[in-house]
Amino acid sequence: MGKLIPSYYISQKNTVIQVAFTTVFAYVFINLYKPFGAGEWYDVTQWVFSLVSGILVVSGMLVILASRLFMFWLKRFRPISVRYYVLMIAGEIILMAALYSFLERLILKEMRPFVVLVYFAVQNTALILLIPYIITILFFEWQEKKMSVEKLIRQIRHRAYFISFKDEKGALRLTLKTSDLIYLEASDNYVVINYESDKKTKKHLLRNTLKQLETELAEFPLLRCHRSYMVNIKHVKMMKREKGNIHLLMDDMEEHAIPVSKTYTDKVTQTLGSIIPDF
Repeated sequence: MGKLIPSYYISQKNTVIQVAFTTVFAYVFINLYKPFGAGEWYDVTQWVFSLVSGILVVSGMLVILASRLFMFWLKRFRPISVRYYVLMIAGEIILMAALYSFLERLILKEMRPFVVLVYFAVQNTALILLIPYIITILFFEWQEKKMSVEKLIRQIRHRAYFISFKDEKGALRLTLKTSDLIYLEASDNYVVINYESDKKTKKHLLRNTLKQLETELAEFPLLRCHRSYMVNIKHVKMMKREKGNIHLLMDDMEEHAIPVSKTYTDKVTQTLGSIIPDF
């Protein structure tokens, strides 16, 4: 449970998709299933019931929105673990159940103990949230695997080709053989390109960001392992752990040791563990 949650689970784009899908699912679910005694609210037309249930869904989604905003704030200071992710979802279910129980007592004048109302509301709320959450998570997994396969195919196609570096304005500044590139290192608003030439390690300063280069060079065998580093997988000689910290030992002349941050640990170990060697 202390394992970090995959970054694509909680990316901004996928979080928006998950919340939007859950909102639509909850609205359809309430109108079809009519939980929480919703079918007994008032003797009204289906159109009015749909309108009121929509307001109910939006109020419930505010709980999720607050939860996800807190998660994004927390991400700035520490990586999100599986334990936190599970507790977050459990908290969303309990808070939404409490909200719906309060509305049930206020509107329907339900006289059963509040704890009993919450108990039954948790069951219904779990269905409302867990089903769309599971569906979206499976979709994210499929999407990530699909992208990984496509990236692997692109890497195989470009394995022995040249790699070009452009500055922040799109101007070409350097072209290298892919096999000569060792690693990239962020330095303020620049990126230091470390490469081999004449059996020596040389450097080239490029005005750009590592994040931008990661996007532009996605088809090449480069792996982001740290906020400040991205390595050429072909030059990784060894991955070792010392005192809880992981480093990648490069096979260049100086045998640089590149740190692996906790945020990228799962991605690095999974990628390096799935590489098929060249023969």
